[in-house]
Amino acid sequence: MEGKHFVITCTLTMNNQGIPTHALIDSGAIGIAFMDKDSAHHHHIPLQELTEKEQVEVIDRRPIESGDITHIAKVGMKIQDGGEQLPMIITT
Repeated sequence: MEGKHFVITCTLTMNNQGIPTHALIDSGAIGIAFMDKDSAHHHHIPLQELTEKEQVEVIDRRPIESGDITHIAKVGMKIQDGGEQLPMIITT
């Protein structure tokens, strides 16, 4: 990635298995976690279909180019000694 970004190492957990990875921290976000669809498929993370599609807007209030959100994944995320279960929005 180019530029200065706040990236941390973390571990995603699912079914007592860990996936070491990195997370990009967006201090201007509204507390929502996102996961790339290809990463979810690559790591065999089960997706849950939403009952209703959700639209995500970018900073200038345009709909995100990747389209409506149709799925989430529920995984654990560990950062150093802390961790919690997170619903992650699946996007590209």
